[in-house]
Amino acid sequence: MIVDAHIHSDSRPVEDFRDISIAGVKAVVSCAYDPLEMKQSNVCFEHFNRLLNVESRRVEQHGIKYFMALGIHPRAIPTDYENVLDKLPEYLKKENVIAIGEIGLETADALEQEVFAKQLQLADEYNHRVIVHTPRRNKAEVCDKIIELLDENINPKLVQLDHVDFSIVDKIIDKEYTPAVTVQPLKMSVNDTIEIFEDYGFDKFIVDSDMSYAPSNPMSLGNLKHSLEIKKYDKDDIDKVMYKNFMNFHAMKSI
Repeated sequence: MIVDAHIHSDSRPVEDFRDISIAGVKAVVSCAYDPLEMKQSNVCFEHFNRLLNVESRRVEQHGIKYFMALGIHPRAIPTDYENVLDKLPEYLKKENVIAIGEIGLETADALEQEVFAKQLQLADEYNHRVIVHTPRRNKAEVCDKIIELLDENINPKLVQLDHVDFSIVDKIIDKEYTPAVTVQPLKMSVNDTIEIFEDYGFDKFIVDSDMSYAPSNPMSLGNLKHSLEIKKYDKDDIDKVMYKNFMNFHAMKSI
């Protein structure tokens, strides 16, 4: 079994869900992000509502369990973002909404830090997990600020720190976060991901494709699992990164 711990389903054709189901993906987490210019909160709510009411049907028709993370992405902060924060607890009560996300920092400007910190505080108050974005540009520098805000505002056991690569893994591997590796053309390759597992072990990591409107490979996790299998890695280790660590993070007994 494979769980893709971070996708953006509303930017993908339905054929992708058929293909990944055939490849062994049995559950996904679709995160809120920036598919449009989120200038006002009503656009955020329309985005949330599409994930809740439309995307679940598109994905689940192919036998894939559909989970969601809802929140304010750092590239999608509306001018009236407080409206989103006020209504977020109500959205988090919806069926199959399992985290606040995708949240984090892109440039680490003052507004991004304020919105990120408030969402972390909300998650900590309600004991919700968070899916935290780390950027491509200035990744290590911005990650330092992300770590600072995480340490100040939330129980680290509630944190999925995403898009982990060689530039930041040493900063976070000893934290109590759950690190996620994104197997994507512009992020980590299959071989890169296996190298991280070899260097740091299989006990903490989860994996995702982050398939979206950006360059993506929906089959990346299937390719990763296949590579691990033909290289004769231990089956239990493969299962850990493919789904068991995800289920432990979310305290799930079954999917």
